[in-house]
Parts: sequence; structure tokens; C-alpha cells
Amino acid sequence: MATAPTDMLKQLDDPEPGSTWFWSLASIVVFVVIIVAASAFYFKVDSFEIDAKVIDQPTLSLEQLRATQREELSTYSTYSWTMPDGKTATFTRIPIDRAMEMVILDSKNAPRILPVSSNPAPTSAAQPGAQK
Repeated sequence: MATAPTDMLKQLDDPEPGSTWFWSLASIVVFVVIIVAASAFYFKVDSFEIDAKVIDQPTLSLEQLRATQREELSTYSTYSWTMPDGKTATFTRIPIDRAMEMVILDSKNAPRILPVSSNPAPTSAAQPGAQK
């Protein structure tokens, strides 16, 4: 009976710590290799999908889209307005950026000197006898 506790302790001890370390390190290395391979596979498939769906798109559909947009722009760039006297006036729409550029150019080209008249404008206070 005295030998039973000793046998029990012998069974609980690790007989070869070297083999435990080896299998632990080997398992970690295999796990890291699997993770790296999975991420490499993911990024390979991801770049393939981006190439297929974005970069390698046929230019025909893009050209059709551009033609449709140009047609809409030409349609929306002008409009007609019927005046109260029955005449039709046609106006042109321009983008706001272009309109701002045109206003700036007009202000740069406008004369800076106001015309001065030699005769001052008559006022009611200057002619008190005119009211009588």
C-alpha cells in the first residue's frame, strides 16, 4: 500500500518535458502557417474579384452611360419661358461655378470710374419757390 501513492505521483509527472515542448512549438508553427495561408488566399481572391468587377469592366457600358448623361445635359441646359405678352423666351442654364466665374470676369472688366455730371440733380429743398 505504501507504493501506491508513489506510483500515483509518477504517473502525474510528465515523463519527457522535451516532447511536450516540441509538440507545442510544432502546433504553433502549423497554426501560424494555416493563418498566413488563409489570409494570402483571401487577399488573392479579393484582388481577383476587384479586377473582375471594377477594373476589367467593358468600356461599352461606361460609354453608354456617358452618352446618356451628355444627352440629359443638353436637354436640361436650356429651357423656354412664355412671357405674359405671348412671346417665347429661351434661357440657358449654366453650372453655378461657371456663373461665378462669369460674374468675376464682368466685375474685373467693368469700368471703375463713375460718370460725373456737371449739373447736380435738382432737389425739392433747393427750390422752395417751386412748390408754391
